[in-house]
Amino acid sequence: MLLNTLPGAAQQKKEVTYSEHIAPIVAANCVACHKPNGAAPFSLLTYPDVARRAKTIQRVTESRYMPPWKADPHYSSFANERRLTDEQIGQIKSWVEAGAPQGPNRKPKKADLRGHAPLGAPDLVLRPKEAFRIKGNGNENFVMFKIPFELPAAQPIRAIEFIANNRRLLHHANYAVQSVGPEVDIYKGNDLVISDQFLSNMQEFKPLMQEVAYYGGWIPGSTTQEFPAGVGFTMPKRGVILLTVHYGPSPVDTTDWSSVNIYFAKEPIKREIRALSIGSAGVGEITPPLIIPADSIKKFHVDLKLAQDLSLLYVWPHMHLLGKSFTAWATTPEGAKINLVNIPEWDFRWQEAYRFRQMQHLPKGSVITVEGQYDNTAANPNNPFSPPRRVISEDLMETRSEMLNLIILFLPYQPGDEAKNL
Repeated sequence: MLLNTLPGAAQQKKEVTYSEHIAPIVAANCVACHKPNGAAPFSLLTYPDVARRAKTIQRVTESRYMPPWKADPHYSSFANERRLTDEQIGQIKSWVEAGAPQGPNRKPKKADLRGHAPLGAPDLVLRPKEAFRIKGNGNENFVMFKIPFELPAAQPIRAIEFIANNRRLLHHANYAVQSVGPEVDIYKGNDLVISDQFLSNMQEFKPLMQEVAYYGGWIPGSTTQEFPAGVGFTMPKRGVILLTVHYGPSPVDTTDWSSVNIYFAKEPIKREIRALSIGSAGVGEITPPLIIPADSIKKFHVDLKLAQDLSLLYVWPHMHLLGKSFTAWATTPEGAKINLVNIPEWDFRWQEAYRFRQMQHLPKGSVITVEGQYDNTAANPNNPFSPPRRVISEDLMETRSEMLNLIILFLPYQPGDEAKNL
């Protein structure tokens, strides 16, 4: 009997090393943000990167401050979920207490270095003509950049990511990949439109808005948008990216030169992905109107009835600093509830595009409900006003205003979609 227990006991005492135990944990949960030009301020791609911060990593994982994951895993489960098990947290602690041993010096696989998928180097990097200069006057800036492109041929796209250059100031970014015909000069005129000129001068870009090939965006904490085989969009041979960036206020003069990385697929795209924005600056009416009185905690919601069967891939919740909680679900015509996403403690600093593990089928006639709760009291440490004051949204995007928004990425439904892994 004693002999039968010895192998298990020896296994329990096996040394925890970076190569065998810690590297896979970091790869799956950390490097999506902790990589060059990622959302985090430093990389965790190598043993020296991780070892020099070993005690910090132990502290922030034990407190569950890191990795940041705000969605309730019991409400919906997501393919890009970043949550450590108690066993993994224990392994990190044991490793640090043992002096952070490296273990066998073997080169990690590419997939380990990139997180969930071995994307490698982007096939195409598009950015504005030059860095944008931000004045240190304390004002927020809304800028639409025109980024022309011409390719030898149209290209199928398997992944796309926005790379924030000045992460400290970027509030969010939206971009539309536009296909533009040869009759329009995509290089003529201004390369950008700024804040107070936005509505009037944007008319110059109207001829470029012919056909949207893809619509995407970036919010703090979000990661790469990847698509399963045969799903994605086709990058047109000729066109522009109209990139709208919201910069928060800066006390000093600075710059930003963010970019869009694009990854080509080897096979043609069989199903083109689509996007829909629900709520602020999108479709559906927020009820009651998004007016948040001072010293109040208040809920709002927006309902949208679907005119066709959809297969959901991603959901992107969005609120600002007064956000307290965010929930979205769908109700089928038969009355069944389909959970989409629940964020019980909203954190503006950590937002995400949540990718389902399998496509979610929403039948025609289903109603998507988006519900947001806001805390406009002095007890909210993120309240931009002291003392609190009434906030009226009016679909404004300034940080000190508010939004209730859910962007969904979807496909028209095909039988069997709900069984397909993402």
